[in-house]
Amino acid sequence: MKTSSGFITLFMGIVTFLTSCSTLHRQPLSGLSDNYCEPAIQYRYDSSYLPKPTNQALRQVDTSLTLKYSQHDLLLANAVGILPLLGELNKLQNNGSPEAHVESIKKRQHILNRLLLASTQIDGFAAELDCEGERADQIATYLDQLDAQRTRRLTILSVVIGAATTVATALIQSSSTNKVVGIGGGVIGTGFGGLAAFSSNRSVLFSHPRNLLTDIWKQPEQSSVYPPMIWYILNERRFSNKGHHSISYNIRQRWHDYVINGASSAQLTLYFGDSGLYEAGDLHNRANMLNELQSSVRSINQDLQSLVLAVSQ
Repeated sequence: MKTSSGFITLFMGIVTFLTSCSTLHRQPLSGLSDNYCEPAIQYRYDSSYLPKPTNQALRQVDTSLTLKYSQHDLLLANAVGILPLLGELNKLQNNGSPEAHVESIKKRQHILNRLLLASTQIDGFAAELDCEGERADQIATYLDQLDAQRTRRLTILSVVIGAATTVATALIQSSSTNKVVGIGGGVIGTGFGGLAAFSSNRSVLFSHPRNLLTDIWKQPEQSSVYPPMIWYILNERRFSNKGHHSISYNIRQRWHDYVINGASSAQLTLYFGDSGLYEAGDLHNRANMLNELQSSVRSINQDLQSLVLAVSQ
């Protein structure tokens, strides 16, 4: 009986030791509340170059401009705020005097400078979206690694307990004790094996007070986060491929259908609020939405290329 008791004590000690070893200690995470993706300075936009409402802008377009520029280019010129400059350039080009020719060169350079500034706005905002997506994905990957480590340890623990149980039952001569150890070890080993099949559901408090997703989801007329030029293009339906709905509306629908389909009100508050407790899956979803939005913003450069070519002719 002493030998049996000794084996039982030894067996339980192994279980206790391995269980304690399987505990994952959470390390403090940095960067969860740092807004290092946010621009270091506050941009101020010249009110004379802000886009006008589409109908108002098109009514003011000179007929001669519609012969040279497509409606798409004219709408983009309105977004950049250079529609009046295009009218002035067109008049100078129709004037055959040497003075008008010199002025037209200056006017074209002015327009191209504004288009270059628009391109930097696009690249700068896309860089912020990229940074926010990487920030979310980095923390999500960290949580995934902790979960994978936990799964490996629980799996190893289950195997070790199974082996220890086999050895113990072979050495213990008492049938009653043998059954206790065999059944207990089997239950414990199976329990740890079952735990390995489930996610740990670890969560972290992730902060994003300048939430770049919120305005796309709520669809306000004006945005306090997006540059006016970018916000105008994202919300003018004529810039989308089919022209039925705006780019921002189509993005929102894709999020609704493919990324956060079936999300609860608490999850929607998490994604489009200023902070909250995120699990790895939530952070991956956030990164996916930011990456899709980044691609749409970068694609505005294709529209700029068309207008630059038209102005350069």
